[in-house]
Amino acid sequence: MNTSKVAILKAGLALWVLWHLAFGLLSTFSPQFGAELVGWTAPDGWNAELHAMSKQYGMVMLLLAGVYLIMLFDPLRYLSFLWIAVGEQVLGIAYGAYIFAVLGQLTEGQLLLQVGVNVALIAGMFLLWRGLRPSAPAQPA
Repeated sequence: MNTSKVAILKAGLALWVLWHLAFGLLSTFSPQFGAELVGWTAPDGWNAELHAMSKQYGMVMLLLAGVYLIMLFDPLRYLSFLWIAVGEQVLGIAYGAYIFAVLGQLTEGQLLLQVGVNVALIAGMFLLWRGLRPSAPAQPA
């Protein structure tokens, strides 16, 4: 077992849990404040639909925090859960592109920054998964 890679994975997971927990709580219980923290404002103001959507998003973030917390306790056993995080990043890229192209609520610079962060996270997760996954058993000739 590569203990340095496991330590890196655990540190990343701890940050990932905290990130999802913080934004899950903010989105669920104080969506306007959470949005202001990341510099987003509702173009047409905060209506009932936007509050409901934000609360649903927050609950998903809280569930993901739980998944990553489970993984943190035994990262090698739950290593395949990294693909959930990869999927989350891919969806983030797609949704960011939609917000940019269709809604016009992101600048090109904001989109590029988001995509850059998403791609870096995907690459890091893939490299950790590749370095920690169990080797395939040798096949008889």
